[in-house]
Amino acid sequence: MEPLIFVLLVVLAFFISIVAGMVGGSYLLMIPIMLFFGLQIHEVIGITKIMTVFVGLVFINYWRKGKVDLKFNFPFALLIIIGSLVGSLFAIQISGNILQNIIGILMLLVSLLILLNKDLGVKKFEGKIGNKNFILAAIFSLVLGFYNGIYGAAFSIMVIMLFTVLLKKEFVEAIGSARFLDFLGGIAGVFVFGLKGLINYSLAIPMGLAYLGGGLIGSHITLKKGPEWVRYPIVIISIAFAIKLLLFEG
Repeated sequence: MEPLIFVLLVVLAFFISIVAGMVGGSYLLMIPIMLFFGLQIHEVIGITKIMTVFVGLVFINYWRKGKVDLKFNFPFALLIIIGSLVGSLFAIQISGNILQNIIGILMLLVSLLILLNKDLGVKKFEGKIGNKNFILAAIFSLVLGFYNGIYGAAFSIMVIMLFTVLLKKEFVEAIGSARFLDFLGGIAGVFVFGLKGLINYSLAIPMGLAYLGGGLIGSHITLKKGPEWVRYPIVIISIAFAIKLLLFEG
C-alpha cells in the first residue's frame, strides 16, 4: 500500500470515529472508503474487527461516569459473542444482502418509533421491565451478534435501539452499553478472522488506535450533551444506513 493512502486512511479513521464515539454507524462511511482505496471486502471486514475492539474500549469512559451496568449487560454480551463468532464464520463464505435488507426495514420502523415517542431514551424509565422484553432482547442480541460478525456497519445503532426500545435505557446509557458489546463482539470477530489470516495488522492497528482516539472525543461530546441531543443523530444515521442497505448492495 502506498504511504499516502495509508496516512489518508488513518486520518479519516480518526475523524470518522468521532461519530462512532458519539452514536455509532461510522462504518457506513469507513467501509466504502476502504473499498474505494482498493482493499478487498474480506480484508475490510477483518480490519473493522480490530477497529471495533479499539473503539469499544471507549465503554470505560461511560462506565466511569456510571452509564454502563456491566452486570446487567453481561447476558446480552455473551449472546453477542456467540452470534459474532457464528456470523464471522459465515462472513468468510457468504453474502449478507438478505439480512441487510431485513435490518434496513427494521431500522426504518424503529427510527419512526423514536421520532413519535419523544420520551424514549430521554427520560429515565422508572417502571418494571417485563419478562417478554428480556426474552426479545436476548433473541435480538443473538441476531445482532450474527449480523455484527457478517457485516457490522451500524451495529452500534441497532444495539442502542435494542437497549432503548426493549430495555428502557436512556440514550447515553444505551450508547455506553453498545460500546461494551462492540468491544466483546469485536474480539470474537478478530479471533475468527485472525485464524483465517484475513486481517492486515499493519493497517488495522494504526486505524484502530485512530478509532480509539476519535471515539474518546465522541464519547466526551455525548456525555456532555446528554440524551435529548443524541436522539437526532441516532435517527438521522439510522435512516441513512437503512436507505443504504435497502437501495445499494454491499
